[in-house]
Parts: sequence; C-alpha cells; structure tokens
Amino acid sequence: MTLDPRQLSAFLAVVQNGSLGRATEALHMTQPAISRTIRRLELQLGAELFERHSTGMDLTTYGQALLPYAKLLSAEAANAVEEINALRGFSRGVVRVGAVGSAANMLLPAAVQRLLKRWPGLRVQITEAIDDQLAVALVHNDIDLAIAGTIPETETIIRIVEHEFQDTYRVIAGVDHPLQSRSGLTARDLLDYPWVMPPQEATPRRQFIQIMRELGLESPTAAVETRSVGTIMKLIVDNRFLGWMPEPLYATFETAGLVRPLPIDEMIFRRHFFIYRRRRGVLPRAALKLLDTLSSGEARSDGVAAVGFHNLAKIGELK
Repeated sequence: MTLDPRQLSAFLAVVQNGSLGRATEALHMTQPAISRTIRRLELQLGAELFERHSTGMDLTTYGQALLPYAKLLSAEAANAVEEINALRGFSRGVVRVGAVGSAANMLLPAAVQRLLKRWPGLRVQITEAIDDQLAVALVHNDIDLAIAGTIPETETIIRIVEHEFQDTYRVIAGVDHPLQSRSGLTARDLLDYPWVMPPQEATPRRQFIQIMRELGLESPTAAVETRSVGTIMKLIVDNRFLGWMPEPLYATFETAGLVRPLPIDEMIFRRHFFIYRRRRGVLPRAALKLLDTLSSGEARSDGVAAVGFHNLAKIGELK
C-alpha cells in the first residue's frame, strides 16, 4: 500500500485547521474535493480517521496513530524538494535546530556565525526550549536537531553525539535574600523558602528532585511553576524566591549585582550536552552542515570546544 502525498496533505490540513472549511483556505481546494480526498484515504486504510461534528472534525484513535507518520512523510518530502532545489542552485537549505537556553545563548551563536560564513546561502531557524519541549519538537518534525542535556531515547528520538560544552546549575537568590548573609549553608536550609521552578515534567526539575532525594531530603514545593526564564528571574530578584538555574542564564543578572549563587556545594550540578535527532528519516544536508561546523576545530571567540563527530554521513542516514 502506498500513501498518496496529496491525501496526506489534505489529512494534515484538516488536523491543523480543525475542519474541512478552514482547510480549504490552506490548500486552495474546494470543500467537496478535500472531503473526497480524505474519504479515499480512509477507504484505502480501512479505518475512519475523523469523527465528524457540526462544529468541526476530531481525530479518531486511527487518525491519532496515522498523524506522526503523516507528519514525518510530509516533512521528508519537503526535505527532498529542498535538497533538489539546493543542488539546482535555487536554495541552500534550512537548518532547524532546537536548544536549551544555555546552548542557545553560549554555543549556537558562534557556531551559526561560522556556518553562515562557510555556507552564506543557508537559513537558520533556532528554537529555544526546555529539554522535554525539544523532544516534542523533534517528534513533531518542528526541528531536525536538538542540543540539550539528557533526553530519554525512545522509538522516535536517538542521541547521536556528545558535545564538550557544559554548564553548571546552582541555587541562586536575590542579593538581599536572607540566606545571602548566612554562613555554613546546606540544602536543608533551603526548605523554608518559596521556590520558582520549571514544571515537574521538565528535565531540570526532575534532576533537582533527584539531588534532594540523594541528600535524604524532600524536594521543596515550588510556589510558582513556569518555563519562562524572564519570569523566574523577576521572582528571584524582586520577590525573594529561590531558583536553581545554569550559570549562563543568570550571569547577566549576577554581573548587574541583582542575584548571587548560594555557596552550597551539594546543590551544584554540572550538565553535559548531547545532540539528538529523530530515529527515522534522512537528516537534511543543511543539518549535517551544522553538525560539521560544531565539530570543526576552528578557533572560537567564545572559548567553547567541540568534540569530533565521527562518520557524519552515517549519522545523517539513521533509520
């Protein structure tokens, strides 16, 4: 059985727009034509993909099962066209990379500068997010590479290389926080103060809970949960909250004299970074060029070194 790209395009348009009517605008097709296309796909698969309602269409269990494969096939088709256009000189490709805040701020800018110097026709799309969000972005084909700490490998995501870039998590507080004037601090002293943290499903939060558990302590309840670095820093600076963050994200505030890390060695965590991709499909040539740039031994203004990436062709063709 072969899936027709036009059928998959109609399927995805209905999913993204929620109804046949709104999908017509995205595909520039009539509603009856889209309806027939979806129906042929359902007949071919022998399963109803949508529940039809007067207000729109919702995916059935079968439609949910098809969705990630439809996205993958559609993305791979777009990548194939991009590759051909690049070879014909009509474009140079798009690098779609996601990274956690430290890597997005400290590692990628210099790498992108070198990348565009070597291949000036490339376009680069950078998504900054926490580890778990990057994993979702990979699965949904929103990015081709993710640079992060530990993301669990799954049937969909695989780790391809470790990078020498590292950052260090510490407990931080505003300069006027009561704990800043105390000596001999331990993790136990942190339990009686309000915290602002990422949600519990976020990798940094899970790592924090694990450290507290290893110290024989219950992790403090976060009074505020947010993924926004700006909100976290605002609460730490102005409202005497405690936070646990990597040094690159609070360095500017420390330099400005607004926050300082608390001297608690047992709460220091050095994070190693890895690069991830989807298990299925071919890595676009533009993404391979970024990998090549990250692995190059060229001098860097940021002082960050890269580990050599072996056999980039093989990395690009994992199935």
